[in-house]
Amino acid sequence: MPDVADRLDLSLVVPCFNEAGHLRGNVRAVVETLELTPWRWEIVFVDDGSADDTRAIIAEICAADPRCRAIFHERNRGRGAAFKTGFAASRGRVTGFVDIDLEVHARYIPSLVNEIERHGADVAIGHRHFELRQTGGLHRVALSWAYRRLCDVLLSLDLADSETGCKFFKRETTSAMVLGSENDGWFWDTEVMARARLGNAQIRELPVLFLRRPDKATTVRPLRDSWAYLRALHGFRGKVGLARRTRSPIYWTGHGYDLTMRALYGPREWRSTLEAVAARIPDGASVVDVCCGTARLYQDFLRRRGCRYLGLDVNGDFVMHARRRGADVRWFNLLTDPLPEADYVVMCSSLYHFADRADEVIGKMRRAARRGVIITEPVRNLSDAPVFGRLFAALTNPGVGSFATRFDLARFAALVERHGGEVVHPDGARNALASLPPRDL
Repeated sequence: MPDVADRLDLSLVVPCFNEAGHLRGNVRAVVETLELTPWRWEIVFVDDGSADDTRAIIAEICAADPRCRAIFHERNRGRGAAFKTGFAASRGRVTGFVDIDLEVHARYIPSLVNEIERHGADVAIGHRHFELRQTGGLHRVALSWAYRRLCDVLLSLDLADSETGCKFFKRETTSAMVLGSENDGWFWDTEVMARARLGNAQIRELPVLFLRRPDKATTVRPLRDSWAYLRALHGFRGKVGLARRTRSPIYWTGHGYDLTMRALYGPREWRSTLEAVAARIPDGASVVDVCCGTARLYQDFLRRRGCRYLGLDVNGDFVMHARRRGADVRWFNLLTDPLPEADYVVMCSSLYHFADRADEVIGKMRRAARRGVIITEPVRNLSDAPVFGRLFAALTNPGVGSFATRFDLARFAALVERHGGEVVHPDGARNALASLPPRDL
């Protein structure tokens, strides 16, 4: 990754695949547009295994303009892979791409970038407008509409045009979303926008005019591509905790989870456990709530006390449920993603999901905490019952992580003591509460 001191205002990544027929003229239009702005900019061409003269033309353009440079894929890997390659190698505070056929003209670039630079967006994308005769047929319109509606239902995207070929990203806040997107093909557009939505990025859409080039043959194959999109969508839902087939019904919806927790613990003990955590957090402190579920700690206690709250969870349904109720909650994988710093890092009743890596998880939480770590953990469990224990354990399967192993009080206390903490367990309570120091104490 380029050094921060070398950062530019804008990096425009241009993914290319067999673009020789229009590349020179369209790059001129892009450069003319960028030269009218006050920005320091660069163009990063990523040729994705073109079989025509695209590579030679890119080399010619880069030789004539030092603001242009090139990266060459030896084989075709897909639009998503091409943009990720360019993003990783670029230097702009804002980095984005346009399809170089310019069916959406370069004149829209300044407006999209300004949504990030001046208006605080993390992501700015174009919402394409076109006449029916420009779409390639009524069947294309119907398929596109159906796919967008499906994404709204299954991913809660709430976007008019997630597949648009002009997207711009604020590097500081979206790098993990862009580079963490796994799909390399056309589905990447859906995936990166879903990750942005789950990550609570501020997304702006601007209307742009789409004019199809009559001299360019479409590469879209409706039936084949639709099936590929549906398969990718199904797989992605499972990765971000939105697929229900892999997890217990308890984790299907936020409302269902809240009702189940109150039933298992009893309304009084469930509330008193969260209240005990909140009592150890001063007014106005910053809090990162790991495996936050539906963010009840914030909703019931911390919101009214001025605490700066960030909830993190791997269950996409919980993320969207809590966000609709005003909490700042983001999709997060505790084992792979860097944990944001805060005064207090909290985890309520979820450490058993990481039973085989509990020391690693606690160490990560302590490194992120400036003032302390607070963990509650069930140490009296229905899963320990002699007859129905396995059934009760299976009902707490979140779809990722462990669920068969539980902590008893002795094992939980020993774990906490290894990290310099102490445990409180009121007589008869289902949960024990641990307080641990930050790593630097």
